[in-house]
Amino acid sequence: MARVLPWLPPILAVAALVAFTIVTIVRLTPAQTQTLPPPEPAFTLPGGTSGPQGPVSLVPTLPSSAPPIDPANPDPKPTSRTIPVVVNPPRTTAPPNDPPPNDPPPNNPPRTTPPRTTEPPRPVAVSGHYDVVNSYSDNFIGEVRLTNLTGAGQNWAVTLTYPGNLRTSWLEGLPQPTMVRRGNTYTWTSSVPLAPGSSAQMRFQFDKVNGSETPSGCSVNGASCS
Repeated sequence: MARVLPWLPPILAVAALVAFTIVTIVRLTPAQTQTLPPPEPAFTLPGGTSGPQGPVSLVPTLPSSAPPIDPANPDPKPTSRTIPVVVNPPRTTAPPNDPPPNDPPPNNPPRTTPPRTTEPPRPVAVSGHYDVVNSYSDNFIGEVRLTNLTGAGQNWAVTLTYPGNLRTSWLEGLPQPTMVRRGNTYTWTSSVPLAPGSSAQMRFQFDKVNGSETPSGCSVNGASCS
């Protein structure tokens, strides 16, 4: 008996601990097996029906008359616009203002054409006079006498047309001009200006054609020879 008493307090402590553990387990077990309260009814929108609701679409619905939405341009701008109605007043056709049958027709004055303005002829700076110096049986020597009518040196050009063959040509006492032939037309152009108030003789020798010694054309700087 004396050997058992020293172990009595630990045994009692272990027994108490076991009893406390059993009581705790018994208390916790009914709490876990209690039934949960019934779930609250689902929230319904005003005017809706109770019960499980289908998924709500977040995409706005379009009216049946609206055109389909282009995925590339989800926010199209309205293309239609109201066109104002323009009301034109009715046109009134005035009756023709016919003159009375007894009245004479109006006397329309004739149209007048304005006179044409012509530029005055330019003053002749260098005049030319044609003459025959010598005449032979089959040829002749003619000349155009040039006269400077101004107070300044003037260039000149003699143009002569004759069908005969030109044997030679020269300018008396002055530097020789240049000559250009086009068919039966010959043009001599001065190499130096003609001195103011002076004269010069442009001479040429032609074979006669039908005995004629008169050229068909003669001019100095565009003005006809006298």
